[in-house]
Amino acid sequence: MELVAAGVSENLAIKSLETYTNDYAKHLLLGRIPPDNADIYDNWSEDARIAKTANPEKPYREYLRIEHGTPKRQFARLVLEGFKEKKLTRLWMDRLCQERWKVAVITLAEDERLSKLSGRSTLLDTPDARWAAAKIRF
Repeated sequence: MELVAAGVSENLAIKSLETYTNDYAKHLLLGRIPPDNADIYDNWSEDARIAKTANPEKPYREYLRIEHGTPKRQFARLVLEGFKEKKLTRLWMDRLCQERWKVAVITLAEDERLSKLSGRSTLLDTPDARWAAAKIRF
């Protein structure tokens, strides 16, 4: 809010918040803030595991995606909403991370189904509900 008031575009301001909230969740749930790499995540779709086995030497970015069950933009907006409603405490943020910050490794085909189904920024009730709607199996 302060960035927008200072003349920064809303898009740039929310992009910054996406980074901060994602890093907070990584630190809370992974114990560190590593660069994104498929191998740091445990939640792989069945098809992603098959693809990795079939392509052990191929760079994962060519056939897999790291997917946030709650899109990063929507996660940041939930945090901003919590701030505006004066709910933003460490306990509140930790609970939000535990409930909403879930990351999966999926195939490009699964990523395409997600995009067609709900777009990149649509918020569903849970990350699992979003993946189930796109028929992604874990």
